Amino acid sequence: MKLEKKRSSSMDRIIHKLQSAQKKAHEMRELVSSNQPHQVAKSSHKTVSLIKTCNVRFLTGCFTCPAF
Repeated sequence: MKLEKKRSSSMDRIIHKLQSAQKKAHEMRELVSSNQPHQVAKSSHKTVSLIKTCNVRFLTGCFTCPAF
């Protein structure tokens, strides 16, 4: 019975910390997005183009012929 109480108490603390961290992260994201909406869109565009470039490089590596 004591072990169950300790486990429950530990889980409650962990969940509380997780919820606090999620709330803080959400508030920080809102603050950043309200201050710099253009830069966020710009960085996400860079990320998409980087992913496309990496995918193309990966695919070209797959189709190269070892005879050349």
